[in-house]
Amino acid sequence: MNHLPMRASVSGCSNFGRFVVPRALALPALTRGMRVATRIPAAVVALRRVRAGASTLMGAAAALLRARARIGAGRALTDYKAPNYWLDYRFGFVRRGLPGEALRRVVGGSPTYRQVEATAVGLSRAAALSVVPIALQATRRAPGRLPRVAATALLALSPLSTSLLLHDIGRYDAIGVLSLALLAAARPVWRRLPLPIGTLMLAAVLAVAAATEEFLFAVIAPAAVAAAALLARAQKLRTDQRLLLLGAVLAPGAAVAGASLLVPAPDPALLWARNEATRAGVGPPDAAMGDALAALGRSLAENLAFFRLFEPTAVVTALALWAALYVATTALLGRLLGTGSARQYHFLVGLHALVGASLCTVGTDFRRWWGLSLLGLLATLGLSETPPKVDERVRLTVVAAVAALALAGLGLRDAPVYPWGELRLEHSLPAAH
Repeated sequence: MNHLPMRASVSGCSNFGRFVVPRALALPALTRGMRVATRIPAAVVALRRVRAGASTLMGAAAALLRARARIGAGRALTDYKAPNYWLDYRFGFVRRGLPGEALRRVVGGSPTYRQVEATAVGLSRAAALSVVPIALQATRRAPGRLPRVAATALLALSPLSTSLLLHDIGRYDAIGVLSLALLAAARPVWRRLPLPIGTLMLAAVLAVAAATEEFLFAVIAPAAVAAAALLARAQKLRTDQRLLLLGAVLAPGAAVAGASLLVPAPDPALLWARNEATRAGVGPPDAAMGDALAALGRSLAENLAFFRLFEPTAVVTALALWAALYVATTALLGRLLGTGSARQYHFLVGLHALVGASLCTVGTDFRRWWGLSLLGLLATLGLSETPPKVDERVRLTVVAAVAALALAGLGLRDAPVYPWGELRLEHSLPAAH
């Protein structure tokens, strides 16, 4: 009996199983790979467009920053703001002493003027650039490309955002803006973090901001609450657990802000900062305005008396201008995002307007207050679950109004933080420290 044909058939079956079957099993994986591969070009193009848009906005902001840094007598940092960078914790806790303490530890001692100036310019530059991710996150749900681009341009060109940070180099407000950018950009992260880590991170952001400038707690708290809501929703917490989470997030920052307001700045700490700043080359306090260190020594009554330095009409005009700009910007933004008639949007706009108006009652830095309120609103919007009304179409008149407001913002980019006009020096407060 001839067994060769049978052996040949068995060998053929073996070869078939060895070579054909694995390829047949690999076919679905290969098909999935081809599907993914067909999507790669579109994804690459989208990423390139996003990167190009962000690079354009960041490049414009960086160019403006370089232009602002060249203004003045060779110094980007004014003598009003500079002394605070020598205020630290060597004499214990002191209001707004955290940035100076961090700088002292980084440089290994009392910083030089060049180190302070580099830090101040770097913070302002980073804060101005961080407006881009805040705006992109807030406008991500706009119904269409044109509304999204128009809203992003409106926010980036507003005198309450990027140009404010370029004009006012050296303020610790930059740290608050960076905190808002961190909260907004990390939106996907808050859904994935373990509950203890997420709570600790949110509490730390608020506490650091409050230790930098106590009023930043009010600016950043709504965004932190929105981030905590994302964390709670991902963890499926009950109502009582959500309340405990909010308490854990807000309590440290509230305690730091309260201590900053209630505990007077120690005289030795202020005197040390003044002497170190003078030794580094900072000029004396202005006879009328004082400086950042003198402001820390003022009581609430003295701070309110500071309003008398400005003409009443100038105060009213400046306050009305920046408040109206906030209202107009948020109204157009609501139209562009398709949330102009949503109750939650109006609530958030009103909440941050309340923060800005409250700060305007204790300080004449009206442009600062409304700028911080707008950026706080944008970060909160980016973290909130506010669905857009897709049936609300963006009209051409809205786009035209956005263009007009953006042009007006460019015209106001160098406007002062304080009211316009000559100071009434006869109402100056005596210089302190």
